[in-house]
Amino acid sequence: MSITKKTSLFTMLIMMMLVAAACGDKADNNAQTEDTTKTETAAATDTDTAKTEDTESTEPSTDAAAEEDNSANVELGTTEKGSYTNDYFGVSLKFPEEWEFQDAEGMNELTSASSDAIAGDDDTKKKQLELSQTKTLNLLMASELPLGGQEVGPSAMAIAEKVSLLQGIRTGKDYLEATKKFMVDSQFPYEYKDIATETIGGKEMDVMQITMDAGDGTTITQDYYSTIIEGYAFNFIFTYLDDASKAEIDNIKKSVQFK
Repeated sequence: MSITKKTSLFTMLIMMMLVAAACGDKADNNAQTEDTTKTETAAATDTDTAKTEDTESTEPSTDAAAEEDNSANVELGTTEKGSYTNDYFGVSLKFPEEWEFQDAEGMNELTSASSDAIAGDDDTKKKQLELSQTKTLNLLMASELPLGGQEVGPSAMAIAEKVSLLQGIRTGKDYLEATKKFMVDSQFPYEYKDIATETIGGKEMDVMQITMDAGDGTTITQDYYSTIIEGYAFNFIFTYLDDASKAEIDNIKKSVQFK
């Protein structure tokens, strides 16, 4: 079934456009709130504020160093014909051996080449894409049909994005709610099911299902799974179009194992 290339790219890249826009706004708002609170209380508590600032100036450096260390140890995993494993996130899965796949390097090339098609003339979206790509680990893209082509088939994708409490992202549900808000605000033509919880590969993950009309009587369905692992929002995106392709995706889901 033929679907425009731009639509195909949307289905692959929409998750990567998310947190830089939605959660970035949350971070800015939180920072403004904190600044206002400090301003209002400064006159009455100069001494206490000074002590607090002294403490904050030394303690976070340890946390920052630990986070840097943590990021340095992140691995992108290993993709082979029909399988993906990642020891850092403790996850593995299998997909049909005849499917095409891209590892992290290939996904980076694909997303970079696709950014202009997604953003068009919208400079804001271009910046969002650029920022999101700096925070996102592209782990796996496996698809029944050629990647980046003009047809959409069943596919499985794994990505991880660095998040922080300042962004208000504490759970997979928080991440998915921010995803939905960004999509709704951007007026993407999707329909959404309520976020639910499901156990996949022995791990409890939050899941949001979206559907979109492909324009030829076909409906594209995507299941977005998310959970927080080691300070990252770890995500699966499973795409299917009919009962046959859903059955293939169900087999991939059943193969997922978390340590």
